[in-house]
This record gives sequence, structure tokens and C-alpha cells, in this order.
Amino acid sequence: MSVTDFDPQNTSYICALNNKGIIQLQGEERVKYLQGQVTADIESLTKTHSLLSCHCDFKGKVWSVSYVLSWEDSILLVTHKTALTNSLAELKKYGVFAKVDINDDTDNWQVLGGKGIKFEEYIIEQFGSLPKGHQSTISNECGVVISIETPSPRYLVVQQKATLPNITFQSEDNDWELDDINSGLAEIREETSNEYVPQMLNLQALDAINFEKGCYMGQEVVARTKYLGRNKRASFILSARLTTEDLTGHSLEYQVGENWRPGGKILRSVSNNNHTTILAVLPIDTDISSAFRLKSNPDAIFITKTLPYTNQ
Repeated sequence: MSVTDFDPQNTSYICALNNKGIIQLQGEERVKYLQGQVTADIESLTKTHSLLSCHCDFKGKVWSVSYVLSWEDSILLVTHKTALTNSLAELKKYGVFAKVDINDDTDNWQVLGGKGIKFEEYIIEQFGSLPKGHQSTISNECGVVISIETPSPRYLVVQQKATLPNITFQSEDNDWELDDINSGLAEIREETSNEYVPQMLNLQALDAINFEKGCYMGQEVVARTKYLGRNKRASFILSARLTTEDLTGHSLEYQVGENWRPGGKILRSVSNNNHTTILAVLPIDTDISSAFRLKSNPDAIFITKTLPYTNQ
């Protein structure tokens, strides 16, 4: 089976997501412990449904954003590699008081992302069937598959490297990155770690915060942000007609009269087909079609687009 064909229309692709890392939690108190650390309700995690969650410090600032998966006798957190180090250190710091083992297990896994018939055939060949429904999962000894329905149906595969067939996957992850950005999904990386509360990343709109669960790290700040309406920033999708390198961590500016003022910071970006699309944290009252320029390249003008959800 060949899985390296390039589709310029982004209707089918399979790529190796080599920027993803895996934190593995094992031990009889893994659920109880993680429940007190992250924003999702870990007690609702099942073998057939994943969770989106974030890990905060005591001030409510986000260390990492992760998919949470149940696999065999462990919990897997799929996050960006550059955010993993800080998040892992914080989890291990408090894990010494619980019956839980927490490790960076990235080297044992390959994360794949894609959509289309070829990828579906690959998943069926490796896992026997396809998961159905947003964030639903199937798993076996090979790993876990997540079904993601935004902005169009696609799949995230977290597979043990030892079970991978002899296939070369597309190394560029631009197609996956573009789909993630267009779904309005924020991702924390080293450049943006520990800067934003979850609502600035629109994570409440993606069901990554459970406001009914008990205490967890940063819970008081996250709750106050919701119930007291103190959030002044949110994430927005923007695009520009240009091609550029990764802009994660770069600053945006907006015009006031003849002057330009700080506007926000870019969380993730991708260039594809002479367009660059970004997700950036901006003032929450930013209007659609507003213009922002790149501080490091004033000629690069980005225009805000409509989000696929309400971020209030």
C-alpha cells in the first residue's frame, strides 16, 4: 500500500506527526491522580472515547494541551513534544504522593494523522475497524485510533512502533496542521508555555474543561475566569497570502491611527498553497475581517476568519 501521495486539495493524506510526544501514566491510582491535575473529567475516560484536556499550574496558566487516551492498563497523554518536558516535570512532582508511574514514553510510539480512503484502509488493516463519532476511539495491542470530525472527518493514530508495517509515511505534517488550525484547536508549545489560561485558548468551546468536576491544579483561576467574566483574550484563526516559516511565538500588531500596537501572539501556523494560516491569541472583542501585521515582517498582513464555534 502506498501512502505517500500528495493531495493539494487536502481531501486525503497520511502524515507522520513527529512533533507529538506521549506521556504514559500507569498504576492503580492513575485515574484518581490525573483527575486532580487536568481540566477534563478523567473519571469519564473510557476505552471507546478520548478526552481533550489541558494541564495548568496553580495560577491557571497552561503547560500543555493533550488528547487523553485509555490504552490497556495505562493512560496516554498526546501533546506537543516541546511542551512535554515542563508538563511531565510538573506531573511527576506531585505524583510521588500517589500510586502512579509517570514517564515520557515517546520513543515507543509513532503518531500518525490523516484522512481519506487510503488511511481508512490502513486503520482497518491494523485495528480491524474504524471509530465512529467525534473523539471516539478503538484500541488493541497496536495502540489507539481517535476519530476527529472537525473541520472534516479525519483520524489520529497512536501506534506502537514495534507494530508498524514497513511503510514510509508522508513526513510533512502541513495538511494535519492546517486541519487543526481550521478546527480552532490551540496547541501549546515551548514558545507559549505557561502564558495563557485555558479560556484564552478557547478550550471551553471544545469541551476540554469540565466545570463540574472537583478540584484540580489551577481550578480556582479557571472557574473565576468563567463565572466572573474576567477573560480579555481569545484565540482566532487568521490567514495571509504569503509563504513563510513556522511563526509560532511571533507577535502580531494592530493599527490605531498612524501607530501600531501589540495585538497578540501566534500559537501555531502553517503555509500551504501560497497561503499562511495561523491561530493566535488576540483581544476577545476582535472583529472578523480585522487586520493584523506580523511584527517581525510588517509587510505580512493577516486577516481574521470566522471560527467554527462560539468562543465566549
